[in-house]
Amino acid sequence: MARPHMEIRPSQFVITYGPGAIVETRSGPVVVRSMDRVFQEIGREPQDFEIVDDRLSRAELGGARIARIPTNAELGLPADDPIYPTERFPFWALCTRHPPDQILFRVNVGCPRCPPGGPARGPAAIRFVQACPAGHLDDVNWNLIVHQRGGACRSDHFLWYGGGRALRHVTLECPRCGSRENFGHAYGRPWPCSGRQPEVAQPRSPGCTQQARIVQRGAANLHMPVVTSALTILDIPTRLHLVLKDRSVLASAGTLRRHGILDQPNFLQELQHAGLNHMAHEFVRNSLWVDVRRALDQLLDQEEGTPGPVRDEEFERLVRAATQGAPPVPPTSPGSPPMFEVRRADVRTFPGPTGRLRFRVTPVSRLRMVLVQTGYQRVDPQTAGTMSVSFDRGGRTWYPGVELFGEGIFIDVVDRPTIVAGSRARAWQSLHAATPNPDPVQHPVHVWWHSLSHRILTTLSVDSGYSSTAIRERVYLTFDDEGRARGGVLLYAVQPGGDGTLGGLISLADSFDRILDGALEDVATCSNDPLCAESPSAGADGAACYSCLLVSETSCEHRNRGLDRLLLVENLP
Repeated sequence: MARPHMEIRPSQFVITYGPGAIVETRSGPVVVRSMDRVFQEIGREPQDFEIVDDRLSRAELGGARIARIPTNAELGLPADDPIYPTERFPFWALCTRHPPDQILFRVNVGCPRCPPGGPARGPAAIRFVQACPAGHLDDVNWNLIVHQRGGACRSDHFLWYGGGRALRHVTLECPRCGSRENFGHAYGRPWPCSGRQPEVAQPRSPGCTQQARIVQRGAANLHMPVVTSALTILDIPTRLHLVLKDRSVLASAGTLRRHGILDQPNFLQELQHAGLNHMAHEFVRNSLWVDVRRALDQLLDQEEGTPGPVRDEEFERLVRAATQGAPPVPPTSPGSPPMFEVRRADVRTFPGPTGRLRFRVTPVSRLRMVLVQTGYQRVDPQTAGTMSVSFDRGGRTWYPGVELFGEGIFIDVVDRPTIVAGSRARAWQSLHAATPNPDPVQHPVHVWWHSLSHRILTTLSVDSGYSSTAIRERVYLTFDDEGRARGGVLLYAVQPGGDGTLGGLISLADSFDRILDGALEDVATCSNDPLCAESPSAGADGAACYSCLLVSETSCEHRNRGLDRLLLVENLP
């Protein structure tokens, strides 16, 4: 996907950039506009670029649909033709051609000391912008900073004195009235939010009650994408699905389920009046009730639009594939690779270093991952709201997404729940229970699997030649009928043309015992101890740092939250 002087891959757009992000180009910084502007510019409809994933659309997106980012190649355009509209941002620049003074000026006006058309009229953009936790973004209100003590003076440029490494050495001065202010003091203060969204061309509307902060335009917390994802791991419809899909059968089963009496005797009694032919009727009667109930639930969820949690379905399907294998699921479009495949003969089991747990390692030779950016956050992910990036077109709501293919390794524990104990586990459990809407990331079993996942990622990058950024994680937490926690982790690589997409990742399954030993060999120590080990026992950050647990945020789906090395130490597998 091309833009002036810069190309962005569709996966980068969804994972890193997206509407509302500031992108640095050779011609200056720009803000990415809303995705509906793309289809207005190219005269096409989102349906032409739709990614079909009914389960993700119904369960996570409220029925909205997913559109991939058009590329120059599929539009038949030269690679250097821009197809994604952007807008110059910020609109203020700093001219350094007049020492000892510097001139802060509006780009559309130009530096007042440079000749018209001179080089100083170029976009030497200032590196500071203003953002609030609600998601609004605007230029810094320089007039308010300089004239905060009062006065009606408004200027289109200011004098910028000082510089160096510290902002406290910078002073701003109005050339008209002489008002001055230290920029270091202004940088640390909250300011009124203008309510602006430059990606949708929303004008300033001071209705936002949040306090805005001055941040650098390249700061990582200025645009934090919120991404949801799903694996395509659905079963191929069986004969049982085809028989039970009869409208009268589903109507009867739906009534029984709503009344909480969908069991085998009641269903078979209703089946007699469903009008099925004799062979179909006998086929259902002779099938195992557990298979019939599972198929009915899947069909009813699809009919009623109430699918179960996406991750729970994925976890159960992965566990089933580990025990039964999974034939290749055909692709949705001709020429694409299969969407899901597990060869049962390739599954391996290994004991943990202490023998307490027995791991099952399942190579997933084919998988399809759909990533959807639903919004973004600014300033502070703990308190910030999420600004949606959806857009409406043709009477439907759409989100930007990307479809990636690759491979992975699914790791779980054989035939038993994951039990963690000790003081660290109790601290995490207390935190999880005290939260009104418990975050799964803070559940001690999730923390245990998440921490183990990061240790394995680090070992893979050192021991196997993989870069840690080439592998992503997907941590699972579910509960059985008795309320006991079960967990697992999928490590996968889906970057087109990147590491791990040609079988290199699944080939490590045979030596996973050695990888696991290496991952846990020195888990009790860290080069940052005792500071790392003395971290709080629970919270967004446990005993974790870049020397022992933290990995690239492109690999960690939880932005390195919910990690605790000492929880692993207390519960070595």
